[in-house]
Amino acid sequence: MSDPVKLLSVEGLSVRAGELELVREVSFAIAPGERVGLIGESGSGKSLTALSLMGLLPEGVSASGTAVLGGHRLLGVPEKRLKGLRGRTVSMVFQEPMTALNPLMRVGAQVSEVMTLHGRDRAAARARTLDLLDRVRLPHPAQIARAYPHQLSGGQRQRVMLAIALANEPDLLICDEPTTALDVTVQKQMLELIAEVAPALLFITHDLAVVASMCERVLVMYGGRVVESGPMREVFTRPRHRYTEGLLDASRLTPRGTRLPTIKGSVPSAGAFPEGCVFRNRCPHAGPRCETEPALTGEAHGYACWHPGD
Repeated sequence: MSDPVKLLSVEGLSVRAGELELVREVSFAIAPGERVGLIGESGSGKSLTALSLMGLLPEGVSASGTAVLGGHRLLGVPEKRLKGLRGRTVSMVFQEPMTALNPLMRVGAQVSEVMTLHGRDRAAARARTLDLLDRVRLPHPAQIARAYPHQLSGGQRQRVMLAIALANEPDLLICDEPTTALDVTVQKQMLELIAEVAPALLFITHDLAVVASMCERVLVMYGGRVVESGPMREVFTRPRHRYTEGLLDASRLTPRGTRLPTIKGSVPSAGAFPEGCVFRNRCPHAGPRCETEPALTGEAHGYACWHPGD
């Protein structure tokens, strides 16, 4: 039975594609109403973690472990059991709405479909669709509902995606880089809207400033593992894992004429990570002990590093 103070509890989540382990032994929890940021370079396993919770992994990729949302298992739930779980669901806003939305269906029909698939009456779904489009601050909801995705701007399409995600009143909203393709003004509006409507939030992003403004806690992923986790302010002001330290250094402004800080190398492909600490081949502090994999230590502020920062 899940801890009553936890909305989502993930234990030992692993994602595999054949012999390749893409995500390994990821564990974390989200409390009701909590906002958690998930950060790391491309290829770290952030999106795969989210897709596994949604049951949307590509063909040939499988997930194992335990993920419980409000007392209901997410991993391995047969599709027929998903109907009628309104009020105990997780929804996701994807990075690129133009590929996530069906170009051959009107926007209103796509929002309504999400509700009818979960057992809502068609007439009620159509009425709620207009309410949802209005809730995400789209002008003239009836007109937007009749439009096709290509007739809308990028910001409008992303608001439609948010309306779809909110359609079945989820307990948890997962946002995977939802503002990457938007200009700065629209991005700010979208972030304010997400903060206003999200019941609880798992926010995946490369933008550390967004995490600082949106989230109370942060998970840092590298090489398919969570290498550091803790309260956002503590992690950002006193990072312990050397990878987190590198990410924060690379995001800071530097004086004109000075070289920008970088993390040497790039994230290795799946199956090419070194034995022991997954970051050791890029870490300037790596030593012999790093050939043995460190465990994630601590609870409030945990880190998996043999040579943590001060």
